[in-house]
Amino acid sequence: MRICEVFESIQGEGLTVGTPSFFIRTGRCSVGCLFCDTKYSWSSGRELRVDEVVDLVVSSGLPEVVITGGEPFEEEELPDLVELLTSLPSVRRVTVETCSYIFRELPKDKLHLVLSPKPPTMGVEFPLEALLKFLESYKDVELKYTLYDERDLDLFEGFLFSNSNLIPQPVVLQPIHHPKEEYAETFKRVWDMVRRRERLLKSFEVRLIPQVHKLLGMR
Repeated sequence: MRICEVFESIQGEGLTVGTPSFFIRTGRCSVGCLFCDTKYSWSSGRELRVDEVVDLVVSSGLPEVVITGGEPFEEEELPDLVELLTSLPSVRRVTVETCSYIFRELPKDKLHLVLSPKPPTMGVEFPLEALLKFLESYKDVELKYTLYDERDLDLFEGFLFSNSNLIPQPVVLQPIHHPKEEYAETFKRVWDMVRRRERLLKSFEVRLIPQVHKLLGMR
């Protein structure tokens, strides 16, 4: 499989923020988000065998593994990697992060799946069909939505209410790093937007979480 990079850091996003983790970043993505913060991973890296990647995890000694991208679900060997990693006694949990555009079955033991569909601001279509299939097929799921403006929030709010029986809670909202605005200003503006959505806040447990690793200057 194509691996862009591996590194150790804290998990900087979502519900498991702050967790010391070994990161595996895959080196392929065809989604094409306008403000992607890892564009270097779209077509980069080197081909490694699955067992070579597993050896890197074992050598790290860290019990938490995060597979991110790029888009991990574009790697055909992803199920094999997850199966081998979750079979290791030394691994407590494997988190796989996906934009939710490509559905694929993965071994579910020790698996935490982060679904992060992209909003209109990113210039891509909302992956409704695949996202629903993910929500129907996986149990340990985190739904994390990046957003920038009212249009983004309108779309996601409509999705939540239309599919409330499938929505895992809490729901994470993550402001986008936009090159035309300081991140602190974006966060405050998104907070103001979310605060005005009283029906949303009463119906769903919403968590507004920034990208902590970036605020700390970490990978």
